[in-house]
Amino acid sequence: MMRERITRSSDVLKERRKKTFVKYLWFLLGLVVLFILVAFFSYNKNLLIKDVVVSGNEILNEEDIKTETLKILKKNKVLAFLAGDNKFIYRNKKLEIGLREAFPRILDINIQRVGKNLEINLSERERAFLWCGNEAPAFVQRFEEGDCYFLDNSGFIFDKSPGFSSGVYFTFYSKTQDENPIGEHVLDFQFIKDINSLISAMSEKGLPAHSLVVKDEGQYELLLNIGTTLEDYPKLLFTKENTIEEIYNKFISIIDEEPLKTDLLEKSNKLEYIDFRFNNRVFYRFLE
Repeated sequence: MMRERITRSSDVLKERRKKTFVKYLWFLLGLVVLFILVAFFSYNKNLLIKDVVVSGNEILNEEDIKTETLKILKKNKVLAFLAGDNKFIYRNKKLEIGLREAFPRILDINIQRVGKNLEINLSERERAFLWCGNEAPAFVQRFEEGDCYFLDNSGFIFDKSPGFSSGVYFTFYSKTQDENPIGEHVLDFQFIKDINSLISAMSEKGLPAHSLVVKDEGQYELLLNIGTTLEDYPKLLFTKENTIEEIYNKFISIIDEEPLKTDLLEKSNKLEYIDFRFNNRVFYRFLE
């Protein structure tokens, strides 16, 4: 009798477990069907972004931006299976990051959906300086396309430059970690701002600056645009221990003092260097 009851209880328990398993199975099957239906519905052409409207671009090609936008949207599916270009669930931030990577020239960008379209309003980085590799060449030359890259005023490299004569843009030379430097900040924004103030002051005193070479161990050489070859260009020497404000103040204080003032008027093309690397002294030398 006892054995019969145990057998019946065991059968009831098995039956309950079987029913529970079947319920879970139907539930999971229902979820799968629901996911499939939602995924299928997300690709309905009436729910997809129809067009991309671009404004604010000056150099960047509008069609290139449109093509890249749709490519990024379709590539970045939502939850791995929902349409990435669905107008209700597309991911704005991923699209912005993708466009910035594809077009480093973009400075600011605003993306919003209007009806079935995406409206992209952007502004572009402006050419302020050149970056031309690790070291300055010995001779003034015409840079060929691909030798140099454009910097904006924050020190961000955003595009290759076309070929043109040296001296068109103030040029920076420094080391970089990547063979393709586009998308890198090669110099600090405040440093570039201070250097720009210094070269403006020098230009007002008749000493136009050509380029800045960032050397090892925090050494800097600011080359003046006086002479026929970069090798002959006079140099302002300073280190990372010198603030640009300090160099600026020293430069302003000595440029109008004798005998330097007269020497610069009479033989500026023979100036070899002005050295700011020593705390309370400034050294300079003219070639004989």
